[in-house]
Amino acid sequence: MRGVRIEAIKQTCFFIREKVLKNVVELTISNEGEAFKATLMVSTPSTTHKIPLGYINAGRRIYRVHIPDIREEVSVKFSIHDESGNTVAEKTVKWRPRRHWIIYLVQYSHHDLGYTDIPQNVLREYIDFYDSIMQFCEETEDWPEETKFRYQVEQFWSINYYLKTQPKHKVDRLLKLLKEGRIEISALFGNEVSGLCGHEEIIRLVYPSFKLKNTHGILVSVAELNDVPGLSWGLATVLAGCGVKVIAPLLPRWYYRPDQIPFWDESVVTPSGAPAAFWWESLDGSRILFWYQDIGFGENLGFAESYEKLLKELPKFLDKLEEKGYPFNVILVRVRGAARDNSPPSIRPCLIAKEWNEKWAYPRIIISTLSSFFKYLEENYSKSLEKLPVFRGEIPDSDYPVGATSTMQATILNRNAHDLIPSAEKFATIADYLLGLPYPYKEYLKEAYEHNLLYDEHTWGLCCPFGPAQEASRIEKILHAYKAYTLAHDVLVKSLNRIVDAIDLPEKGYYLVVFNPLSWKRTDIVRAWLRDPDPCGHPVYEVLQNGKPTGILVHGSVVERDAFYPPLELFEKPFSIVDLETGEEVKYQIVSVREPESTLDFAADRVGLAPVEGRYAKQIVFVAENVPPLGYKVYKIVPKTRSPLSNSVKKHDTNGYIIENEYYRIVIDPNTGAVISLFDKELGRELVDSEAPHGFSQLIVRESATGKEHYVERIQVKEGLNGPVVKSIVVRGKAYGCPLVLKEIFLYSKIKKVDFYYRILKDSTPMLEIYIAFPFKMHNPSFKYEGPNIVVTPIKDQFPGSHTCYYPVQHWVNICDDKGFRVTWSSPDAHLIELGGLWPLGVSWAHHGVTPPKYPHKNLRVSKFEKAYIYSFILCNNFKTNFYTTQVGDLVLRYSITSHMGDWRTNISRNHGWSAANPLIPVFAEGGRRGKLPTKSYSFCEIDKPNVMITTIKPSEDGEGLVLRLLETSGRNTTVTIKLPFLSIKKAYITDLVEKELEPVEVQGNQVTTTIKMFGITTLKLIAKALLPSE
Repeated sequence: MRGVRIEAIKQTCFFIREKVLKNVVELTISNEGEAFKATLMVSTPSTTHKIPLGYINAGRRIYRVHIPDIREEVSVKFSIHDESGNTVAEKTVKWRPRRHWIIYLVQYSHHDLGYTDIPQNVLREYIDFYDSIMQFCEETEDWPEETKFRYQVEQFWSINYYLKTQPKHKVDRLLKLLKEGRIEISALFGNEVSGLCGHEEIIRLVYPSFKLKNTHGILVSVAELNDVPGLSWGLATVLAGCGVKVIAPLLPRWYYRPDQIPFWDESVVTPSGAPAAFWWESLDGSRILFWYQDIGFGENLGFAESYEKLLKELPKFLDKLEEKGYPFNVILVRVRGAARDNSPPSIRPCLIAKEWNEKWAYPRIIISTLSSFFKYLEENYSKSLEKLPVFRGEIPDSDYPVGATSTMQATILNRNAHDLIPSAEKFATIADYLLGLPYPYKEYLKEAYEHNLLYDEHTWGLCCPFGPAQEASRIEKILHAYKAYTLAHDVLVKSLNRIVDAIDLPEKGYYLVVFNPLSWKRTDIVRAWLRDPDPCGHPVYEVLQNGKPTGILVHGSVVERDAFYPPLELFEKPFSIVDLETGEEVKYQIVSVREPESTLDFAADRVGLAPVEGRYAKQIVFVAENVPPLGYKVYKIVPKTRSPLSNSVKKHDTNGYIIENEYYRIVIDPNTGAVISLFDKELGRELVDSEAPHGFSQLIVRESATGKEHYVERIQVKEGLNGPVVKSIVVRGKAYGCPLVLKEIFLYSKIKKVDFYYRILKDSTPMLEIYIAFPFKMHNPSFKYEGPNIVVTPIKDQFPGSHTCYYPVQHWVNICDDKGFRVTWSSPDAHLIELGGLWPLGVSWAHHGVTPPKYPHKNLRVSKFEKAYIYSFILCNNFKTNFYTTQVGDLVLRYSITSHMGDWRTNISRNHGWSAANPLIPVFAEGGRRGKLPTKSYSFCEIDKPNVMITTIKPSEDGEGLVLRLLETSGRNTTVTIKLPFLSIKKAYITDLVEKELEPVEVQGNQVTTTIKMFGITTLKLIAKALLPSE
């Protein structure tokens, strides 16, 4: 008998087609004798296949044979026969059919607006990229369908630039390929730091792609958000609300070392590793498919390098997928044309795929886009998809919300623009509908949203974190924040003045019109500067004389005139402010800015300009009561002989300074400047935890390299404002890296809140972290905070094992104790908070710069926040790439606190936080003219349910009507009626979030009634005409 043995039988992933489909099997055969000609017999219980082997030489070698595809689990006997028909070796194996693998290969470029070059150069590079993409599409037009060049546009901003800047013939060429599906766009405008986004901003993240979809009939069905290790829960609501069924982020697992927990507990969320799929359920109960892959997954197998490398690496890759139980026969692999972010396209993957598919039936490579892959999954694995696990909640981001503090001055401004842009949009839409707004406000607001989004996009700078190129990147980055704010400010000022011009003010004199940009009645502080900054645009208009054109062209800061301010002399003598609705005089006080370090906006500029004209440095402060929702109230300024009363701040001889009003009593420690008591007189509760490791309102500077903490020194406490409306205490000092730290604490008449304003001058000291402590005294605290269109209970509303170090928040944080006592904390300016304590920095090693000794943050997670402490994380420069190692700035930060009893659903937290970020807006006017809008007050929009608010009013994208966006904020399914007195509504529709009509809504005159689900967003489209109150 010959010394022949079948040592091993290996089923490979390869199949060829020779009339029938055949599997490539590797036989390891040893022959201790002479070479002989052999035949292989492959036997199953039902059939036998005879396969010539040729000569089996002496020794040990691997023979590859092609056997018919056996598609059942059976015992298969392999037997070798010599030329005489004798069986010389045999082996039986348990046969498991190999999968018919299909690889959907998607080429893309990871979009960094910067990092590889300054942003303007990156944008210009993408012009060449798209020209090449179109060329490759055309070059492969006659290739097999599966290997034609296709391309996935990861984020919209690059193609947006191309469409804006390139000639029509190139744009038409690109649009043709988009319609054909050879090029596909993902849903999002950019790789957004979604937790930073404002309520309307995160919705506008999908508007540009859907505008192109609706205009040109292209497909938008999948979202990507790549290289960002966290996602806001609000994004799930937005994507589901616009019809995007899938999010397929390339999450950066490589940010974290192998022994670190990344963005979630992998043993719970992705126990088999990547790729993985699950359902991501939004707060309102809708779901999208979440397809998880690490960035770089499968990219080094050779798809963009060579056939030879792919032949070697792909089988090992697919074998591992099968071994770990990957459930599908289809896999998604994304490749870049070059080993760089912002990579150029390459035709090489198509060439390799073409060569591959000519030889192999399976694995089969399909040059694809994302939608084709997910369409295959849906059509072939619908039942499997239905059984996928469901996860709810936030995926907190360890890196980018902290990185945003490396340019904190601009981050504050961009955060302010989150509210300013929708306010401008509301009033501009109202002004245009009612009166006509001859000004390009739609274009300005579109640009403002784009700049807003581009600032909150994940690229802050270059790979190298210092040098002239990094400084150029810094300037380009922060310019987005300034443009977003400036354009919105321009539109808001012009819109409000346009409305003011239509108010009926028949009596001569000077008036102050106070606007409320929010959709509930408000009593709040008004700060009316006697001279505000001009808006950016000074449009030219023609002078009229007796209503006739003169041909004379002049310019103004608002529409067809300059912004009006009463003469300064009026305020240098006694005067009264009269509420025209009640006829009562309103208490006020005049506040003058005398120090450039004041906590008020543009204090240094105002002090500098005061000698030019005193009005620059003066403001009138008063409480406006019952200002109508999304409307205005009018006050008249009347000269008089009696001066207003004033109150004074009381000094305390032993405990420092004391400031109090009818609601609170505050005690300041003159040695540290911290608040040692904040006492709620109404509820009889002390808010300050005197045993906390840091003082209340104390600023902490922490050295990143050592962990050493520094506090404010050389404390000076002095009296601030003293009046019937507002009083304050000022605390001045300096700290390590901060030559000036100024804090002013305000109390107000008739308003239960405490405001803390800070001005911090930051010098160039690198690698610092700065925090402000707010340790509240509460037993067994629980927290809730507002994110973009969501309300989150930390830890509970998070993915299992996700970060608990810090959270980006929107308008408010609510803390409740076990007796129902609550504190609402809000900051219009500072987005990042730490809860329960001051934790070590949790930024991943990918961005993290220096690490202090005995650094405890390897896998820091907490299961409960034991203390009712909030630390405002305002600044960090501990970075080695993308972000900045130092910043010099003049930061103004505002915080507002109130305390109350009862359920958080009473909307006290919501109203307090939104009011802090959306102050009442005063506009001066001159009387002695007629108008069609009511003299005393008016509401442009009223809602009959307090748990529903309007987040914006805008012209519809199709130009046929106007759109209202409603948000339910208390977690209750609600039927709500919206009254719009300035409209006669003909038709109304519920639409999706990007304004696709879904169903009609009941209309009664100027009222619309609809339902909104708990925490839901409802978008209404109204077909209406303007209806002035006098008509």
